[in-house]
This record gives sequence, C-alpha cells and structure tokens, in this order.
Amino acid sequence: MSDPKLHVSGFLLRIRPGKTDEYRRRHAEIWPKMLDALRRSGVVSYDIFLNEPNLMVFGHLFRSRAPEPGAPEDPVILRWRAFMADVLEMEGEEPLREPLEHVFHMEFDEGICRSS
Repeated sequence: MSDPKLHVSGFLLRIRPGKTDEYRRRHAEIWPKMLDALRRSGVVSYDIFLNEPNLMVFGHLFRSRAPEPGAPEDPVILRWRAFMADVLEMEGEEPLREPLEHVFHMEFDEGICRSS
C-alpha cells in the first residue's frame, strides 16, 4: 500500500486497567455511522493492534489525504471519542495519543523489494 498519494500514520493509545475486554467488545460492535465518518475523513485502511500486558493499543491508518489542521471533526467521531473515554486514558476530551515516527517501509512489487 505504497501509493504516494496516501497519508500514513501510526499512534499509541493507553487502555485503562481492566478495560481490554470492553475495548475489544466496542470495536467488534463499531457503529456503522462511525465507519462512514472514517471513510468521509479519508481513511482507506485502519488497523488496531492490542498489547494487553502493557495496556497499549497501536493504530495504523492510511488516508487518501492528510488530516486538515484545525478542520472541525465529524460529530460522529466526537461521539465515539466520548463513548470510549471510560475505556481509554484521556487527555482532556481526547484519548492520550502518542504519535509514532514512520522510519521504515518495505514492500514487494513484481519481485522487487523496495524500502524507504
């Protein structure tokens, strides 16, 4: 998925102690309106990985466009964020989000290995 027009990002979130099962359950039952809101925001691929022993979540997204700084957030995304506030460590009204630096990418294309 190395389309140069895609914007890639990764981040870490912290789950509150005792809330990993609830975190899993809520994502297993994610609202269809939330999926639509993510699509409207340009998300084309979104993975979440849970490291339960450390109460950490790694999120990895590909967007068709970079998020616009200062742009208003979709009300559905804001509602989901509030819904998750009792499960995630928060910083004000937003999840405590630690951005990650993208330092390596590798893909195989027609038998050629490429990295950046």
